[in-house]
Amino acid sequence: MSSFLGVGINGVVQIGGTAIANLKNASFSIKNDTVEEFVTGGTNPQQPALLAATNQHYEIKAEQLWTDNNAINDAVASGTSVTIIVAPKGTTTGNPKYTFTGCIITQVDLKWDSKSAVSDSFTAKAATAAVGTF
Repeated sequence: MSSFLGVGINGVVQIGGTAIANLKNASFSIKNDTVEEFVTGGTNPQQPALLAATNQHYEIKAEQLWTDNNAINDAVASGTSVTIIVAPKGTTTGNPKYTFTGCIITQVDLKWDSKSAVSDSFTAKAATAAVGTF
């Protein structure tokens, strides 16, 4: 596997600085966790008595072309923290670089499609993100 990005690839997953998967179709969301408490017997029981934001986290979704490399699945099974780097415009100097550290992969899906290659997709959560350039 290449150490970083190639044609049609816009991201990489690393463990300890070593690439374990090249990504395509990566996206991320910024999310706030909330605490909600409801009180029974109030005038509007569907409305929370307390709604407060707690921690913010980042959710990353991406695909990789399927290989026999089980590194992503192994990271899920062991709870290993990974780093995800996304380069939406490639790695040319000055292009944006999104780095998500301390990521935990929370879900992996495998897709068989008669019109394309088999691919893995996964979802990960990260507590920290940095936006920079190459």
